[in-house]
Amino acid sequence: MHLPIIIFALILVPNVPAMQANLPEQDSTPSIQGKVLQEPNAQPIRKASVALRGRKGPADAKYSAVTDAEGQFRIDHVEPGQYYVVVEHPGFVQSGTGRRPISVSVQPGGGKNELILHMQLAAVITGKILDWDGDPMGNVGVSATRTGSVGPGRTTHDFGSAVTNDLGEFRISGLQAGRYKITATPPQGSRPSGLQETSNEKNQSIYLATRYPGVLDEDQAVAVEIHAGAELRINFGLLTGRAYRVSGTVTGVPSKGSMAQIILQAKGSAGSPMAPQELGESGRFEFTNVLPGSYVARLIMVTFEGGQPAMQMLGLGPSIEVSNTHVEGLRLQPEAGGQVRGKFRLDAGQKFDWTQLTAALIPAEEQGAEVMWGGGIPTISGVNLDGTFEMKNVPGGTYQLLVGARSDHLRDYIPTVDKATIWTDTVKRGSMVRQVRGLGTLVRAEDSGNLVARVTLPAYMMKEGQPNQNVTIDTRKGLVKGHVLRINASSSGATAADIALDAPLPEGVNAGLAVDATIDIEKLDNILYVGRPIHATANSAASLFKLVNDGSEAVRVSVKLGRASVNTIEVLDGLKEGDKVILSDMSSYDNADRVKIK
Repeated sequence: MHLPIIIFALILVPNVPAMQANLPEQDSTPSIQGKVLQEPNAQPIRKASVALRGRKGPADAKYSAVTDAEGQFRIDHVEPGQYYVVVEHPGFVQSGTGRRPISVSVQPGGGKNELILHMQLAAVITGKILDWDGDPMGNVGVSATRTGSVGPGRTTHDFGSAVTNDLGEFRISGLQAGRYKITATPPQGSRPSGLQETSNEKNQSIYLATRYPGVLDEDQAVAVEIHAGAELRINFGLLTGRAYRVSGTVTGVPSKGSMAQIILQAKGSAGSPMAPQELGESGRFEFTNVLPGSYVARLIMVTFEGGQPAMQMLGLGPSIEVSNTHVEGLRLQPEAGGQVRGKFRLDAGQKFDWTQLTAALIPAEEQGAEVMWGGGIPTISGVNLDGTFEMKNVPGGTYQLLVGARSDHLRDYIPTVDKATIWTDTVKRGSMVRQVRGLGTLVRAEDSGNLVARVTLPAYMMKEGQPNQNVTIDTRKGLVKGHVLRINASSSGATAADIALDAPLPEGVNAGLAVDATIDIEKLDNILYVGRPIHATANSAASLFKLVNDGSEAVRVSVKLGRASVNTIEVLDGLKEGDKVILSDMSSYDNADRVKIK
């Protein structure tokens, strides 16, 4: 059992300040005023809603205003405290904050607080989902998730969803600029009509959840990049596959359980659990429409002890493999779980009421160097006065430890980051080659019979693609130089480019080999640039950590980014030459403005 990541998610509960005994006759409560401007032209936005949400202040306080024709707003009689500032307007998203909300501190007698808030036009993803033979398919759920946005730092504009209409069309609006992965999910168990199959039930096909541009595996999915105010259209088809039945009985169920359910969870971060079902007579169960793959079964027990409900999850033995036939006659038995114990401490030995914390183990899956959420039900424990906690009967597996707080006392706590877990880069001034990257295959050209690399990229990435641009081709056995030979017409939101080879291929490389191609679009001279941070997109605002104090700490800074390449990005504002910033994912520290590095 592994506990690879600790994420501090502090839930800040406002405190009610004591009222002054002798208030002056005139109203001395502070006010907040300012403007809401559109990026990048600084035009005022009218009818924008500005709201203050308590971070540390009156629990029932509700403050809001609407901007006038000049984009101005004013909120009077604001009680002292700390607030998050939320700006909303149809067709716009708040910008300039990265993935952190703007906060404001209102002090007693502080007078007027001036704010300048920025918004960008929201991005839109539209398209059409097709069935197995190219016809539009309705009632398909389509979701867009910003890459790297899973976790406590995710905002409502980092993801979106829609359902296709009778023409197979969908529209997902209100998105931040960024890179998104798109998934189309058909109604569970839906089968292709008109597909010639045998009458044997085990050979029946169903539609599968499919990722753009038409793949099943998360690793093969291609992220599309959308820009502020832009609408991107993509079309792709649903894949089909065989589905099977998994059935059997569960024995040895504890008799004290008032309810027992079984769930079947696909292994891997992309796996979704089958809908839980109550055990039947003698512990029988049956799951239908199960796709080939590796699964784990869990037993959910709900008991009542002392009149209070308690939920417990138990493992049901080794993984279940589904290949090309039904899996029947399983006999599963609950197995004893493990125990997880731990203790919290503060770096400097300060005192803290640890009972204000809760600890939760979230099932996760290891994906290379990363640990991703793996679905399932968390195991939750309170924390004792001395900072210790214990969780019993935890099923074997890999977990993330998520910590929640019910008080504001950790607001000013500076977390520590292990320098071995991050990578950094220095801001430079000079020339940057803007590149795009795509995957493809070595094929024989139809007109000459010569080997070429046929690479597929999203159409928006190849808008500036031209013949004769330089290309580097990674054959996995060596790098080969080439140039763009031709760019084919776009189809379903994708563009194919043929890459001519300018050097001999490594030994053993032949037609049919998968390759990775990087195309040089243009050379930008005398600009500030840096390595591309994990969530950074072109022409956007980002919140990055800049190293200070000889690298022993990092502080959060707002940065405006410009043109982007595969591994580098232009810096327009917020950093200077020689600054060093953290490029790796820091979303676990969204509540921190400063971190220590050790």
